Amino acid sequence: MTSSENDLSRRPELTEIERRCLELAANGRTPADIVLETDLAMPRVADAMRSAIDKLGARNITGAITRAIRLDLL
Repeated sequence: MTSSENDLSRRPELTEIERRCLELAANGRTPADIVLETDLAMPRVADAMRSAIDKLGARNITGAITRAIRLDLL
C-alpha cells in the first residue's frame, strides 16, 4: 500500500460544520469571522475547529487545513 493509499484509508469523517469552519479558515477567515458568517456561537466554532484538528491528527489549524486538502476533504 502506498502512502497515498494509506492516507485515504484513514480519511476521517468531518461533520459539515467542521468542514465549513476549516474551509473558511483556509480562506483567511478568523474564528470571529466564521461566527459572523455562519451564525454559530464562538464556543461551537472553537469546538468544531478543535475537533477537526484532532480528527485530522494535526497540531494546529494550519496543519489540519493542509491535511484536509491533501485528503481531498476541502
